[in-house]
Amino acid sequence: MKDYRVGLGFDVHRFSKKKKPLILGGVAVACDFSLEAVSDGDVLLHAISDAICGACLLGDIGDYFPPADAKSKGIDSKKIAQFILKKIENKFSIVNIDATIITEKPRLSAHKKRILTSLREIFHTKAINVKIKSKEGLDILGSKKAISCLGLAVVKKC
Repeated sequence: MKDYRVGLGFDVHRFSKKKKPLILGGVAVACDFSLEAVSDGDVLLHAISDAICGACLLGDIGDYFPPADAKSKGIDSKKIAQFILKKIENKFSIVNIDATIITEKPRLSAHKKRILTSLREIFHTKAINVKIKSKEGLDILGSKKAISCLGLAVVKKC
């Protein structure tokens, strides 16, 4: 059991009216808003990448892609995930990823299958689960003004 490690990731971004796509798990989701972020704002990939960082004792994605760094501006979050995967290559393998997207809008159930397919391609594993939860209209985590995500990663030392 000592060869297994667990990491937790979290991300949140405020809604924006800027004309750019809303990206979740590397998938463009049609809606009337995007997310304010230095990168493309993919809360799902950010939370999962941070969870992997946590499990592998690598800090967090902000250590490698600081918001003040011009190279981080507009970066595709798939590149962030690929960077983290490269850092763990031949050291750790992913056992399981579980993520929960928390948002009132947009409704994501129609996009869930595409998001899962994308995540499985990005992280090279089928052991990924995604849940979509609303906040039941409660004023937690930005009310109806933000989307957030929790990610959990289980890895095994190679």
